[in-house]
Amino acid sequence: MAVSRTGGPAAGRKFPTGANYVEALQNPTLCFEDPDLKHGTVQQSPVLGPKAISGNFASVFSITAPGGQRYALKCFTRDSSTLETRYQAISRQLAGLGTATLSQPWPVGIEYLPRGVLVAGEWYPALKMAWVEGTSLITWIERNTRDTAAVLKTAERFAALVADLERLGVAHGDLQHGNLLVAADNTLRLVDYDGMYVPALKGQGATENGHRNYQSPTRTSADFGPVMDRFSAWVIYLSLVATATDPTLWDQLHEDQGEFLILKEDDFKEPRSSLAWSLLLTHADPDLRALAAQTHGHLTAAVQAVPPLTTAGVTPAPTPRPAPAATQQGKAPSWLAGHIPQPRNTPAAGGAGTGTAVGTGFARRRPADILAGVFALTGSAAPAALTAVSMLPTGYLAAAQLGALLLSGGALHATRRSRPEARASKARILVLQQQVDALADSVAAAQKIHHEIESLNTAGASRDTQISRQIKSLQTELRDERSRIDVTLNKETGNLRTKLSGLATKEQQQLDAALAAAVRTHVQDRLRRTSIQDVKKLSNMGSGTVTSLIAAGIRTAADFTGVRYVQGSRYGNRDAYLIRSNGHQVKIPGVGEVRAATLESWRTSLEQRARKSAPTGVGAQERATIRRQFAAQKKRYEAEITQAEDAARHKREQLQQRITTRLQRANTEKQQHQAATQRQCAVLLQRQAQLADVTTTHGLLVTQLTTTGVEHRRTFGLRRYLRFLTTGR
Repeated sequence: MAVSRTGGPAAGRKFPTGANYVEALQNPTLCFEDPDLKHGTVQQSPVLGPKAISGNFASVFSITAPGGQRYALKCFTRDSSTLETRYQAISRQLAGLGTATLSQPWPVGIEYLPRGVLVAGEWYPALKMAWVEGTSLITWIERNTRDTAAVLKTAERFAALVADLERLGVAHGDLQHGNLLVAADNTLRLVDYDGMYVPALKGQGATENGHRNYQSPTRTSADFGPVMDRFSAWVIYLSLVATATDPTLWDQLHEDQGEFLILKEDDFKEPRSSLAWSLLLTHADPDLRALAAQTHGHLTAAVQAVPPLTTAGVTPAPTPRPAPAATQQGKAPSWLAGHIPQPRNTPAAGGAGTGTAVGTGFARRRPADILAGVFALTGSAAPAALTAVSMLPTGYLAAAQLGALLLSGGALHATRRSRPEARASKARILVLQQQVDALADSVAAAQKIHHEIESLNTAGASRDTQISRQIKSLQTELRDERSRIDVTLNKETGNLRTKLSGLATKEQQQLDAALAAAVRTHVQDRLRRTSIQDVKKLSNMGSGTVTSLIAAGIRTAADFTGVRYVQGSRYGNRDAYLIRSNGHQVKIPGVGEVRAATLESWRTSLEQRARKSAPTGVGAQERATIRRQFAAQKKRYEAEITQAEDAARHKREQLQQRITTRLQRANTEKQQHQAATQRQCAVLLQRQAQLADVTTTHGLLVTQLTTTGVEHRRTFGLRRYLRFLTTGR
């Protein structure tokens, strides 16, 4: 109710419209008493001033306080005698909740303000609520449909929220997707407490019955109490679990822009023709089937008889397992023992070990190294010396020099390779190469398996996409065919209902017509019983006139119905013609305008007296006959309507059965393909897991082989050997 300037009740006042509130909120300092609102900033629309979100009986505005706290202000557009009582009780209940005792911080703080907004000099109540940041449930599901673990976790959080309400003896009253928001931390927020029940409101009635796509068909306004959310809870929980179990169910059953998850009002009222129940109750997953059957069993139950939501039988969201420890670098897995060559103990100068390290280089010069150096030096200089003493022709110098260099280089190379350090290093490279070669086939097999898994996944995704398109096409066909059936039915029954609604009027018209006929019969009977001889009693009516009338066939008052006057040819007089009962006109000798008027007046008076004694209603027998006639016609129309509805229902059921069979076949095919793909992938993944260590070991060995080869060339190369011969280091 509105309140006066002093805060007293002002009953009977009309509440402001949304436009009135928009105008008032243009001046927050004038229209608010609450300090957060009075000094706050109202969110504006680009053109129309304060931005309002309007509903059935309120407009909501966003206001940001000076400290940055954002509020939603609900301004009521309709009065209610229990408005203050309800919101005060709800506010106290929510304020008393300790967050530590709740599964998640789902409540939203509210404050009822009796003097909320000043509009046109009158104070009106308002509801101040903390602004909630979150994503609506449908939008969140659409973004996370394929993240089955996240969807299942949300189902668990929703069940926990419902358990909180049950424990507190509180019911929201309108559990639906629009009143459930998913916060940034993936916990849930419950908003819009207009229809909430708290223990302090026991005995009162509901102000609303909730969203039709989430409520039991049996719910009424009398079902206001702590159990009124149970049916909605089962519907939402089943929808979330079904989507987590099989994301394609969301694709098949949720409609774009649909105000429901996967179940809607028609599924509750006509479950036999429901595609959703058909898919849920026959799904391959046994847990989902059981949950669907349990929820389906509540369709016809009274609201008070629906049990609390339970999550027994539903597999909880999986906890990620830690990845297995990486293979130790350079160490082959145990199952490869005996399949790859192991390093051999190779003698090494200077006590070099058999590990993978190349060593520090050449140890010390041997006599063979010195001889090789001397041979190389003298051999290289010999051609020039022989040419100088004329022992070698000058023309052979170049060839001799080349040969000497080749011999010297060959000697140095042979001596260098014979060094034990170089032989040990080369042996290590050979062993590493053998190990790499031994794993090459396994690595190739692992790569082939990887490609096969990718091919399977690609083919499976393509097949799933194709089947999903087929399912969408079937859904469109179902929707279009249903619409055509409904249009035809409405056209047929519309005509019949129009006729049916007009029967009462027609029946009354026929009764009126029967009464009019009875009155006419009565009047005619009275007129026939009045002889024309009676006109002798009238002035200016003698026996001659009566004789003329009888000669013309007018023997009773019923033999003529009126008089017609025709302008005469002389003296401006009019000729009078009596109209016989058969419609013929006759001129009576001796009956002029005056006598004709007297006759007409006499007949009219007789008719009026007869009407006074006429029956005022249709006879019982005739009335019963007419009513039986129209009752039979009504029954026939109703039977035709029922027949049309039954035929339409039969067509819908046949259509539903046909589409459901095709959908089930498509789903079965999809599940079979998925199962086959999963089996193939499981085998390949098992083999891939077995070869994973091989691939890792192969990579390590290749890296080690490359590194060892580079180090061998740097440490035992020809340049390094020449320096060793020259310096001894």
